[in-house]
Amino acid sequence: MRARHCAVGLVAVAALALAGCTSPGDDAQPLPSGVAQGLTAELRQDRTQYADRRAVLRVVNGSDSTVTLLGGSLDAPGFGPSSPDGAPRARELAPGAGRDVRLRLGEVDCDATAPDPLTGAAAQQTPVATATVRVAAGDVSGAASAAEGATSGTAVDVEVIDPLARLAAVHAEACAERLVASGVTLRVADVEAARVRTSGGVEPGGRVTLGVEPVPGGPDVHLVEISGTTLLSPARGVAWTGDDLAGQDDGRVVLDLVPARCDPHVVAEDKRGTFLPLHTEVDGAPQPVIHVPMSDEQRAVIYQIVHDACGWD
Repeated sequence: MRARHCAVGLVAVAALALAGCTSPGDDAQPLPSGVAQGLTAELRQDRTQYADRRAVLRVVNGSDSTVTLLGGSLDAPGFGPSSPDGAPRARELAPGAGRDVRLRLGEVDCDATAPDPLTGAAAQQTPVATATVRVAAGDVSGAASAAEGATSGTAVDVEVIDPLARLAAVHAEACAERLVASGVTLRVADVEAARVRTSGGVEPGGRVTLGVEPVPGGPDVHLVEISGTTLLSPARGVAWTGDDLAGQDDGRVVLDLVPARCDPHVVAEDKRGTFLPLHTEVDGAPQPVIHVPMSDEQRAVIYQIVHDACGWD
């Protein structure tokens, strides 16, 4: 989406910055004509960033002039201010090129409305947030330091699209996690190798015990379904439901599992395969899917279970 830009003098910077215009630093060279209007931004988040709610702003220079991208931040409905994910780096942004600004999404505000989960053409065209992108005229990436990048250059407000509706998804899951946690404490209590009964007989697999501890005075939380993952499948059926979850009333749910696939690349490239996807109801109301993680030690046991069950040397 396009940036908003106004030509400003230094004496008017403070007032115009509040109005959503570009705001040059004290020593910033003026941006060439068309740069501010030519900047676009898109929010992206891949599976390596999802768990700890990191993301990137993909900033594209649609102008005819080379600039240096110094950094950026995100202002999104339903979220607090973003923060940098690592030290800022000054990088050349040539005409037609794009660069990523790594950031951590701000604290989710469950009392505020999140962006709508747009799809299709609407998601590609409709801005859902605003980024403040800091750029400098020309290619000064070799001279600009990371510290200078945070305060130098010119700040440009750029509308942000979110083609995969990641902001809506993160907001929904974070608020569901908080609501569920107000009624029950969920944790993976144990992971062990085991021989489990499948539709084809008894086979090598694993067993995960999920601890379910009600919170006194909290809402009623009911586990409806636990889905499989890229690594793990239920020993019987396509999901753990019904009798598989009966133990929740006694504080523990035992899940018999087998590998989802015997492909070494699945383990080697795993990012989310040890996060259990839980479908829940709170006081009878269905909630967005939440994920219960495993510890590093439990994750290692899962990898060994897959290795042994698949018969890898």
